[in-house]
Amino acid sequence: MRPKAPMLVWHTLPSARSTTRRSSHSHLVDSRHTEVSGMRSIPFYPMMVLLLIGLGGYLGCDPGSLKLPFDTSALTGGDTITSVSSLPARDGERLLLGSFNLERLGPSKLSEPTTMERIAKVIQQFDVIALQEITSKDQTTLPQLLKWVNRSGRKYDYVISERIGRAASGYYEQYAFVFDTERVNGGKEYCYVVQDDLDVLHREPFVGRFQTKGRYPFGFTLINIHTDPDEIKYELDVLADVFINVRSFEHPEDDVILLGDLNAGPGKLQRLEQIRNFVPLIHAPTNTRGTKTLDNIMIDTQSTVEFTGRSGTINLEEMFRVDLAGAEDISDHLPVWAEFSFNETPTSVSAMAGAAGRTRR
Repeated sequence: MRPKAPMLVWHTLPSARSTTRRSSHSHLVDSRHTEVSGMRSIPFYPMMVLLLIGLGGYLGCDPGSLKLPFDTSALTGGDTITSVSSLPARDGERLLLGSFNLERLGPSKLSEPTTMERIAKVIQQFDVIALQEITSKDQTTLPQLLKWVNRSGRKYDYVISERIGRAASGYYEQYAFVFDTERVNGGKEYCYVVQDDLDVLHREPFVGRFQTKGRYPFGFTLINIHTDPDEIKYELDVLADVFINVRSFEHPEDDVILLGDLNAGPGKLQRLEQIRNFVPLIHAPTNTRGTKTLDNIMIDTQSTVEFTGRSGTINLEEMFRVDLAGAEDISDHLPVWAEFSFNETPTSVSAMAGAAGRTRR
């Protein structure tokens, strides 16, 4: 049975728009990876926006199925561009989460083996990575990319959204999550697109739930987003409501992480930065030219204490020993990352362990 869709709180906006937009629906070649569709419509209320977060259906994706103290001083770790050699090791104690805007992943890049190999190499650094700007109409694009990722024997899988965009612009793209099935469970329960019947956002966020395969599995929910740069302030304010309501919908799961291409950096994230304890982890430039902070990973530091304090970006020029032009062949964005504890210790377990320790003393 599908859970009932939650409803977003009212949020007053400067104007209401009625631009015609609908997602472009196309069937995926791989029947195990199903698009999210079938959203409900809602009435229009002048000067107000009501977003409906809905489950278009379970994704038929079969992936194969110690809380650490938070130190705010460690946030400066996101101020530097990291070489791949200095990325944290992925082991039984640490989870590496990433986000990467692929800059129009489509036929042109698919025809370049070197570019595809390098994108695959980036993905292999992560346990879970959120991808943006999959623009190809060909629904074999991501399966082709996964062949590059898994050609060395790796076992990554993916979940992907439907094609999302505005009909007036003719521009559509898809979000995806790619994850290491040997370390993370994902896609089995559900993923869904945040439904926006009033057309507030150019591209509705894609939400997915994941869980590590640890002794005490760390469960978390990811909100994958690519905002529109022309209406960035407007969309960031709406995203604050999206985050609050996804978190409410996912309760009792409190580890809700917003990540992707926000087209804005720390200090310019509007109402997102007004949410208590909700902070961006990346402060360094995230475009390939090193001039702007556009991509980020945001967490509630009070809830997601699994964050180890380590985060940053990957230097594509150094990773692949190429010049700026070579790096831009991959993307005009840098991958961003954050490290978390692989295991989550439930409060009840912690309490019992503490009590036992006091008794032994």
